[in-house]
Amino acid sequence: MKYFFKFFPLMALALMLFDSCNSPKTQIDLQQTKSQNDNLQEWQNQKYSMFIHWGIYSIPAGIWNDKQITGYSEQIKGHAKIPTSEYRELAKSFNPTKWDADAVAQLAKEAGMKSIVITAKHHDGFSMFDTKYSQFDVVDATPYKKDVIKELSDACRRHGLKFGVYFSLIDWDYEGALPFVSTRNSDSIPPAHHQYNLNQVEELLTNYGDISEMWFDMSAPTYQQSKEIADLVKKLQPNCLVSGRIWNDQGDFVVMGDNYKPKFKMGVPWQTPASMFHETWSYRSWQERTDLNGKIEEKIHDLLNIISAGGNYLLNIGPKADGSIVPFERDVLKAVGEWLKVNGEAIYNTHESVIEKPSWGYITAKPGQLYLSITDFPENNKLVLEGVNAKVRKIYPLANPDTEIPNQFVNGNLEINLPESMTKDRFATVIVVEYTGDLSYTPSKLIALDDNPETILHQKNGVKYHSYSGHDYYSSKPTVIKLKWHVTSHKKENYMLTLNYPKNKGTDELSLNINGEDFIFTTNTTPKNAIEIKLPNDIVNAIELSYKKSDNPHKGLNTDGLNIQIK
Repeated sequence: MKYFFKFFPLMALALMLFDSCNSPKTQIDLQQTKSQNDNLQEWQNQKYSMFIHWGIYSIPAGIWNDKQITGYSEQIKGHAKIPTSEYRELAKSFNPTKWDADAVAQLAKEAGMKSIVITAKHHDGFSMFDTKYSQFDVVDATPYKKDVIKELSDACRRHGLKFGVYFSLIDWDYEGALPFVSTRNSDSIPPAHHQYNLNQVEELLTNYGDISEMWFDMSAPTYQQSKEIADLVKKLQPNCLVSGRIWNDQGDFVVMGDNYKPKFKMGVPWQTPASMFHETWSYRSWQERTDLNGKIEEKIHDLLNIISAGGNYLLNIGPKADGSIVPFERDVLKAVGEWLKVNGEAIYNTHESVIEKPSWGYITAKPGQLYLSITDFPENNKLVLEGVNAKVRKIYPLANPDTEIPNQFVNGNLEINLPESMTKDRFATVIVVEYTGDLSYTPSKLIALDDNPETILHQKNGVKYHSYSGHDYYSSKPTVIKLKWHVTSHKKENYMLTLNYPKNKGTDELSLNINGEDFIFTTNTTPKNAIEIKLPNDIVNAIELSYKKSDNPHKGLNTDGLNIQIK
């Protein structure tokens, strides 16, 4: 039996999902929606970007009153319980004479990064830009007297990089915010503080040219507050993306927890923000910086892990107070960049492969190509792609395309015999599989309809696709937004299908997509009338359940008690 799949990249599926949530009221709306989808796809294609945590917290660098302060060093005001008046004094000595925005942009390019996101304002309330709503900023309160955000935004444009800004929705300095009493960073936002945030967001989106993304963080805003900020961003810069940490499902892409790599399938665009060291984001003077090669390997493997799962990787550095880049961090970035010079084809503009993650490494894909990144060579030097069949044109190392690698199909699997003489990359070796026509793949989670006169599809035997949703950092959790089943039939093609959905779950429309054909149900009637469907017996049939249309693409399906009867 041949199992042919016409799979869409995760990115394309997510864009379709996002597009379905926009009602085309006017021609302008349609144009903006198309632009947003294009921007989102371009953002996803970037894959790898630089994060920068830098501010006056870089001066104490994790030490206060001669004590090493644990916890993220950019939050030292909270961890060391520093009074606001005392903390403000740090600004008077902030004079980063070694800061070179062009050198930072050039480093990002050498590292293979496609954009830079910098902390315009962190939780401490100090603005690294010239704001008219506070004197506690880099221009008015420091001897430096220059607008750091302006310097870096201009440098990014000169070097062909996208530019984004991080903006904390909490503020431990602003008088209109909740009183600063602890290290809490998911406080609610009083009305005056909310307006203050709106004012500064407007400045950032008005005075610094094109902003590719507003990377919001923390707090516990109301739905209305999240929506007002997101709407303001789109009003001022329609092409600017909004991070998921605006909360209440108002972002364009989901942000995972710090350094978190999901162990579940995602069904919307997503990103993992990663620090060089998990203990801190900003510079810490007493941080141990040992085993350079181990750190390079860690970051390359993290990059492969996240990209192969369909995500984007935002890797952070923390400059010193004088503006210089820590040599260890510079060396890590440059080494990753050297690896990408050879292997970047396996990262940029790729999408998640339909093939399950192998034990020996990671797989990314493009039309007609698979990229096999080997991080743990099998002892017999044989790569096995289980359930894969295709018309292979050529298999070769990405670093040496002239070297063809022998292969054969055995018991429905593609076996690749790696030559003993093949040069192995120190961190990850990439093998390219070029094929023509359709990629045939038999998933391991396969439901055979012939085994029972009646088959029940439910959450436990389906593949779950998730968002990562919540009203603040601590409430965020995986939510199932789509279920998918792969089914086969040998004896017949015509079946009766009945969808049973839990009672009293609103009036949303559900889309049951069977091999590309949509069948629409509503959630307010159970059981549903049976429909006749055709499931060809010479392919693996794909059945997907999701909301047909929703104002919230992160809204979870109610999977408890859900079942689909096929007989």
